[in-house]
Amino acid sequence: MNGRRFAATLLGLTAGAVGFIGLLLVGYLIYTRVGGDSLPILVGVSLLFGAAGLYAGWILGMLVFSAVRS
Repeated sequence: MNGRRFAATLLGLTAGAVGFIGLLLVGYLIYTRVGGDSLPILVGVSLLFGAAGLYAGWILGMLVFSAVRS
């Protein structure tokens, strides 16, 4: 693996993680405003925003990887 591909992989993983964590934080903010102390709402918001965060993180990571690699 050459240096450019390694850097692209590292930046892509970082960007994907930031996208995932960002959406989880948005979900937690919504939970604190709406849910209070309800466990079912916490689980629902975590599943919804976790799944969306995984997808958004994957897309963001692929965009950054493709941009840096080429």
